[in-house]
Amino acid sequence: MTTIALDSNGLVAFDSRVTEGSTIVDDAANKHIKRNGVHYFFSGRDADEELLIAAVEGAIKEDYADAIDVYAIIYKDGAFYTAGISQNDGYFWQKERLGNCVAIGSGGSHALTAMDCGLDAKEAVKMAIKRNAGSGGRVRTIQF
Repeated sequence: MTTIALDSNGLVAFDSRVTEGSTIVDDAANKHIKRNGVHYFFSGRDADEELLIAAVEGAIKEDYADAIDVYAIIYKDGAFYTAGISQNDGYFWQKERLGNCVAIGSGGSHALTAMDCGLDAKEAVKMAIKRNAGSGGRVRTIQF
């Protein structure tokens, strides 16, 4: 899946591995999309990213396909949000508290623990890569 981390200083870090089941599909993917001034950092199925962007922009559906599974840390209008769509949860959107650490993806719990121990988002993603098979490749960062 992936690891995306946001630290208390506004640094977002993300790995570049894409997996399908236990198979590594790509180790050089860019999981960041900027559209209409909004930054999206995606975890989950690549095929569902456009559906989440559409939902954030106001095109929320009542019913999504059973296989849908997409989450993102989003930077919009000077604030951070988490959003996602899944079969169990439907669509959700929430504003994150300024200064809170957030991590999503299959390595998210490893990254969150690393940030709790004082690492920044980039080092936290590197730590998560050591323990999470769904995360890997290059670690990219964007400072807000």
